[in-house]
Amino acid sequence: MKSKILKYILIVFALNLFSCEDMLDVKVRSSITGQNFWQSENDFAPYLFGIYARFRSHMDNMSFGEDRSEMWKQGYNARFSPYWAHSITPGNTGDWTTYYGTIGHCNLLLEKIELWEFSSIATKNRIMAETYALRAATYFYIAKIWGDVPLVLKPVVDENEPLYPRSSVADIFAQINTDINKALELFPEDGFVDKYRFSKPAVYALLADVKMWSGKVLGGGATDLNAAINAIAEIEKSGVALLTTYGNIFDSRKNNEIILSVYLNRAEYTSGPYNNAFLRFDTSAGADNASELPMALAGQQAYCLSPEALALFQQYPEDKRISRTYIPEIMNGVPKNYWPNKFIGTKYSDDRIADSDIIIYRLSDMLLLKAEAYAALNRVEDALTYLNKVRERAGIPLFTETDKALVEKEILDERGRELYHEIKRWWDLVRAHKSGVVDIYQYIPNLKGKTTPIYWAVHTNVLAKNSELVQTEGY
Repeated sequence: MKSKILKYILIVFALNLFSCEDMLDVKVRSSITGQNFWQSENDFAPYLFGIYARFRSHMDNMSFGEDRSEMWKQGYNARFSPYWAHSITPGNTGDWTTYYGTIGHCNLLLEKIELWEFSSIATKNRIMAETYALRAATYFYIAKIWGDVPLVLKPVVDENEPLYPRSSVADIFAQINTDINKALELFPEDGFVDKYRFSKPAVYALLADVKMWSGKVLGGGATDLNAAINAIAEIEKSGVALLTTYGNIFDSRKNNEIILSVYLNRAEYTSGPYNNAFLRFDTSAGADNASELPMALAGQQAYCLSPEALALFQQYPEDKRISRTYIPEIMNGVPKNYWPNKFIGTKYSDDRIADSDIIIYRLSDMLLLKAEAYAALNRVEDALTYLNKVRERAGIPLFTETDKALVEKEILDERGRELYHEIKRWWDLVRAHKSGVVDIYQYIPNLKGKTTPIYWAVHTNVLAKNSELVQTEGY
């Protein structure tokens, strides 16, 4: 057993250190992933777990998924990136090389596993299904960020690999859908094996997410929206259910509402973005409600609720989610700032640690996506059914307006309330912008008067390494 654990640790270390980071300029840096590694079928599951470790770090990032929204204001420390200010340039933009490292490892595993006869075909198929899902999810993530990106489907094995240009976002999404379909075909079971790993219901959640994006952002229209609805119907049959109490979603791991989450542990990995929302004792110990505040010795006290975020909740003061979503820092009887009260980690004897699981997909997210799809299809009554499933648990009035525009805006607002601090908001706003629900250049305070493109610039370092690449339009 000890030797197996050691092997897993070494694989995770290798995947993160020797990660094909420069695969697009074809500099091979290690043979750890080469011909000499694969000795038996038992090597594939640990390698897959190493890919999950990389995937975890990708999902733990507010810069791409929430910083650009309207939901934050800067707290006591300057931890916001230029992305929050929408001052993105080729010199300060995000860099996609680590994501291609993950894609490269997926490519390598898929290539090597074909050569092996497994004692259990179900085990082999499940490993392949998860790897296809991880590759699809990673490509989906970077395509939402940069649009056109290089399409790389084989591992880099030597210095003779060609440089890859940017493929069209349509081609990237075609590959994403191909990988998703392969994953769905390969899973040997219909339900969950472990909610920390991709399963068939989790791949259906990814499919719904993909189809909502392509349907509303890329012009896929009714065909893609209906595909999202059908995918969510499959999830609803998987045994997941809304928890009665909203706060329990964040207090118990892998609960019945979770479809896919990422495991965090104090001894292994903790979240920097979650820690950015923790207060510190030297700043807030004098608060009237100090004992209730999420404070940590190294809390970065940077992310607090914006006036726009507060306004969403203040529309319905009876909302049962409020106390679990944010908490006021009260000084001399007056709220000074409002801080996230979700993903507050664990309070140990020595300190609070940001080790809350990262929730990728949960049922209420899917129900609101289904409402959004129905509304876009002008099936307003169906949209209201799914919107109100979420509102009913929150204890706020059911929405009864039947005007399509009002329903679509209310669904956007409801996603803001339900999924605050869950790294969803920017993506929601882009879909809403592209479908005419809001104009983000007027809706997001830091975008007013600017022309910052939705897609991100390609970093100058990436461009310098690959002469086949062109810069994103608008930069």
